Amino acid sequence: MSQDIDTLIARKESEVSPYYTRMEQLRLNFIKETIIFASNTYRTIAKEYVSKNADHVLNMGNEVLLRMKSKINSLISNTEKISKEVLNNPLLWWHLRPNSQNALNQYLQLDEKQPIILDQAVRQILGYLGEILEEFHFRVSVHGNSGSFAEFWFTIPASGSVVPYYPHLFKWSIEMQEITKEYNVQYLQAIAIYKEIELLKDQKKKELALSRWDSF
Repeated sequence: MSQDIDTLIARKESEVSPYYTRMEQLRLNFIKETIIFASNTYRTIAKEYVSKNADHVLNMGNEVLLRMKSKINSLISNTEKISKEVLNNPLLWWHLRPNSQNALNQYLQLDEKQPIILDQAVRQILGYLGEILEEFHFRVSVHGNSGSFAEFWFTIPASGSVVPYYPHLFKWSIEMQEITKEYNVQYLQAIAIYKEIELLKDQKKKELALSRWDSF
C-alpha cells in the first residue's frame, strides 16, 4: 500500500509543479509592473502634496526646493531596488512557501479592493516618499511619531519595527490587477492539489506507524 501512496504523491507533485512555475512568472511580472506604477505614482503624489501645501512650498528657499526635488528624483531612480526588496519577500507569495493553511481568499480582489497581503507591500513601497516629505517639513509622520497633528505614513507590523506606509486611497494599474487575478486562479488550483498531497503524506505516515506497531 505504501508504494501505491508514493506513486500517487509523485503524480500529484508533478501535477502541481507547473503551477509553481507559472506563479513565479506572474510574481516577476507583478514586480516589473509595480516598478513602473510606483515610479509614476511617486511623481503624482509629490505634485499633489506640493499643490495642497502651496504656502509651505512657496516659503521654501530655492536651494531647499531643489534639494527636495533631487531627493525625489533619486527615490524614483531607486524604484526598482525598493520594489524588489519589498516584493521578493517569500511571505507574500504562496508558491514560494506553499502550505495548506493559507486562506482561500488571500489573493482575491473584490471590486477595486486589492488583496491585503499585496496591497500592504505596495503601500510600503509608496511610503518611502513620506520620508522625504517628512524631512522637508510637510505634515507627514513616517517614523512612528503619532503625537503630532500629522498624517501617519507608517505601520507597525508584528515584528514591532516601524515601516513606511502610504495611507491614502489609490488604484493599482490595470496590469497589476490582471496579474493578481491570474495569480489567484493559479493559487486556488495549486493549493487544492497541495492539500491532496498533504492528505496522502498523512495517510502514509499513519500506515507506517501501524505497520511498525504490528511488527512488535
